[in-house]
Amino acid sequence: MAAPESFEVEVKTLEPLLVAGMRMQGHYQDCGKGFRQLGMQLGRHTKGPPLTLIYDSEPKDGDADFEPCMPLRAKVHSEQFDIRELEAGEFLCLKHRGPYSELGRSYEKLIRHAEDNGYRLKRPVREVYLKGPGMIFQGNPKKYLTEIQIRIKREDDTSND
Repeated sequence: MAAPESFEVEVKTLEPLLVAGMRMQGHYQDCGKGFRQLGMQLGRHTKGPPLTLIYDSEPKDGDADFEPCMPLRAKVHSEQFDIRELEAGEFLCLKHRGPYSELGRSYEKLIRHAEDNGYRLKRPVREVYLKGPGMIFQGNPKKYLTEIQIRIKREDDTSND
């Protein structure tokens, strides 16, 4: 049996990202409903993998504050969704292979890395779904690939953002 795949924490500079989002409260698994609505309304305008913005400082399924988002090719008008550009910046990133229920171990690795390197983490956290369930088929959760992206600021940086 092969050893589990291990990804390293990286610091990346991410460019601004135009998205359509739908802020929700509830269970994290409800993201799928948000993605379906976004896809049905804006599918032809989307570009790239879907992502979720997570506003909670700690996981709280059932009363979670999150926003399913779809990257867009160009700005569109929507009464139903929030269309905006996510900020560019420095992000601590880590890829996670496996079910969403096991993301906690990757978050722990990221947080430990941030503490060890003097980074402050800023919300919202981004979860980018590089490979996950499709619109029709569930897929194999062991093969899901998610990149966690958390905006960072050095502990000694006193500038406003």
